[in-house]
Amino acid sequence: MPKEKPRMEFRFYDIPKGDYVLPKLGKGWEQEYGIGYGRMLHFHNYLEIGYCYRGRGELLIEDRTYVYGNNMFTVIPENIPHTTISAPGNICKWEFLFINIRDFIRTEMDSEEMSADEIIRIINKRGTLKTAVNHPALNSLILSIIDECRREQMFYRESIKGYLRSFVIEVLRLDEEREKAGGNRISDFIRGAIEYVGTHYAEDLKVGDIAGKCGMSESHFRRMFESSMHMKPMDYINMVRVDEACRLIRRGETSLEHIGIKVGYDTPSTFIRNFRKLTGMTPQQWRKVQASGVVRSSYHISAQKGWEVD
Repeated sequence: MPKEKPRMEFRFYDIPKGDYVLPKLGKGWEQEYGIGYGRMLHFHNYLEIGYCYRGRGELLIEDRTYVYGNNMFTVIPENIPHTTISAPGNICKWEFLFINIRDFIRTEMDSEEMSADEIIRIINKRGTLKTAVNHPALNSLILSIIDECRREQMFYRESIKGYLRSFVIEVLRLDEEREKAGGNRISDFIRGAIEYVGTHYAEDLKVGDIAGKCGMSESHFRRMFESSMHMKPMDYINMVRVDEACRLIRRGETSLEHIGIKVGYDTPSTFIRNFRKLTGMTPQQWRKVQASGVVRSSYHISAQKGWEVD
């Protein structure tokens, strides 16, 4: 009997135009996490910040397991597999911020020391769990953003931009400290592959080329990628391409043939075949129903609208 493939969810959110932050706050996020999901991982289309006010449990990020407790926070980049599991019977109070960090950095941060793409690369490098005691500056910035989102007072959007800028700087400093101490090379290799696909998906990507960029043989790269992401590299490339095609369709671009070329498919038939494989419908059908997600049933990756609570 064939071994069942690991399952993973893609949970995505829509951030309103003109905003960089989507807050998920309030009593509804006080719950026992992980019920009904086991240890199934998921990932998001935006950077996620989570703040645990009280409770305890496990946090899984890729192949790492952390124990979380009161006054701890997570910084998890887009496309990083993770999940939160409360200790049995433990009601945990979390609140979350989803941040369009790419657009924020490119639009709002002008640095002479580092390019926007390099800042984005570092910010999206690694998910982590930190404590308020050991990282008071980051802790204060996150709570300040949450407070601004909760109160929505005059000029709160401008205030959030200021806090976000300081947040990015603190994360860059953390990365510098981690590099000096020595990083997790295998995780960084795979992270580098994800970043490379994210910026080169429209090109004629070959798995061997990506492996070379990561300094690995193709066979070793395939093993490491599948172990970390629970999917084959080409499946991930197609996922990124189809997600981008969905975004372009939602944005109102009219020519489906042009969209297919723009996301990396040489022919309309290849675009349609991969789009149908991942979504269950053709691009034309998807446009008509304006579906709000991508169901990747072929690879046991499901997609759903990000969680909402009353």
